[in-house]
Amino acid sequence: MPQREHSTVREGLLTGLIGGFVVAVWYLLIDVARGQPFHTPSVLGQVFVGRDTTPAVQVVPQAVAQFSLLHFGVFLLLGIILVALVHLATRNPSMRMGVWLGLVISFLFSMGVLFMLYSLTDERLPWWPAVGGSVLGIGSMALLLWRRHPALRGTFDQAPLGDEVKTPLHPRDRSRQ
Repeated sequence: MPQREHSTVREGLLTGLIGGFVVAVWYLLIDVARGQPFHTPSVLGQVFVGRDTTPAVQVVPQAVAQFSLLHFGVFLLLGIILVALVHLATRNPSMRMGVWLGLVISFLFSMGVLFMLYSLTDERLPWWPAVGGSVLGIGSMALLLWRRHPALRGTFDQAPLGDEVKTPLHPRDRSRQ
């Protein structure tokens, strides 16, 4: 299969848009099931955009709109960065472990921030919907990139993750000579 050129920005925008859309639909489904449509983006908008540690229980349309802009902006930026890292790891398989560690550390950091805000807002921030949305958003973007980059999948056939660097030989024990 011939290698085709990818536009990092165009592919990143598509990837981020898909991730953001998956999370937005997740929030809508959770909120409709609880009988409070748009509750999650309203609270997140009040906390992140309005810097309010005591968000209102009722839906604030302005907070929903502001959070939606922030939400999609962050996902579009994340998509571009993720695609750039995937392109880098495809060209240089030794970068795969760094990309993986960066994603794990970033995800755990975001979970820490969400939990901190959950505690700070007297448990008004929707903790589990935010965690579930994060997992689904990152997972959907990762799946899209995994399917679109067969060259990256091929590097795992050559060497499993973590096998990028060969273990150096140990010097002989000089006391046995």
